[in-house]
Amino acid sequence: MYNHTTSVYRLGQRAFSTRANLKTAHRFYTPSSHNALDQQQQQQQNSETSKDNNNNTGGHSKESAEEIGVFRAYGKPVATLFLWSALTYMTFQAVWSKLYFDEVRLETEAKIDDLKDELDKLEHTR
Repeated sequence: MYNHTTSVYRLGQRAFSTRANLKTAHRFYTPSSHNALDQQQQQQQNSETSKDNNNNTGGHSKESAEEIGVFRAYGKPVATLFLWSALTYMTFQAVWSKLYFDEVRLETEAKIDDLKDELDKLEHTR
């Protein structure tokens, strides 16, 4: 069955998800692309029904296909967020380590200077 909205949304192998994008959808619409899209949709429906018939027990269900769609939709932004947060964390860790090392070095140098002064006092008292 012909569904005008679905075919307009999927014209030219592009997903037009908002009404604003439908304004540009007419550029990709041709009658031949419409027929090709109908054929693709029928093939997908036929392959889904044959998979469902063949894999009644151990195969993937439509629910897992929806879950894959969720990962496909949100996977890239989540991965980007994870990578940026990891980079930020490593940068802050490196800065903190550098500052901490400088603080420990200064404390150690101060302790060494105190010990040298004490040694000089002991040598002069002899």
